[in-house]
Amino acid sequence: MKASPSIKRRTVTSSVLDLLRDRIISGYYEGGHQIRQEAIADEVGVSRIPVREALVQLEAEGLVVIHTHKGAVVAKLTPEDAVDIFEARLIFEPFILAKAMEKATPDDVERVQSAYRDYEKALLAGESPAILSQLNWAFHIALSYAADRPRSLSVLSTLYNSADRYLRLQIDAKAAQTKALEEHSALAQYFADGNSSAAQKLLKKHIADARDDVIRGLQHRGTKVAS
Repeated sequence: MKASPSIKRRTVTSSVLDLLRDRIISGYYEGGHQIRQEAIADEVGVSRIPVREALVQLEAEGLVVIHTHKGAVVAKLTPEDAVDIFEARLIFEPFILAKAMEKATPDDVERVQSAYRDYEKALLAGESPAILSQLNWAFHIALSYAADRPRSLSVLSTLYNSADRYLRLQIDAKAAQTKALEEHSALAQYFADGNSSAAQKLLKKHIADARDDVIRGLQHRGTKVAS
């Protein structure tokens, strides 16, 4: 049975979306960079339609801004946006963690432990920031997975993609990675022990510290936080 044209287009759109999202999150496309639909379509070998659809999705994720005459431009990194992203995580993520721990099974505990071991192994092996970032978010998703709330996990994934651009601004990335490993270890243990209050408290600190570190990174780049 052949795939319908709409299914094929969705597949192409997803591929273009992944390409553009990766370029934005990695910093290959910096804030203010104009994404030209024609150039991307020619580069990838597709029509403008999937490129346009991908850009609409990226705008919904807060990664691009679409202007009437200028087209799609990569959203700039600002202190206000960073605070918005990390404080949304502060409200949302501990709540989902609590729901997950209410339902967690031994399989869910093993999922969290496995995600932690993967991050630890990659960090000790000196893997690239892109790999470490991917495994960092995999750990956070593992903490929330048992909540069985797909819409909530989709929201978290969008916040993670947006946060990732900012976390690359951390002044001392190595220290941040080591600290993250220590806190991931404690979170995994609290999850295994069923200690929801301790897990939520540490997760809030984990996110708040990352927010503060990102703000310092923006200030280091010469961007002032609006009062």
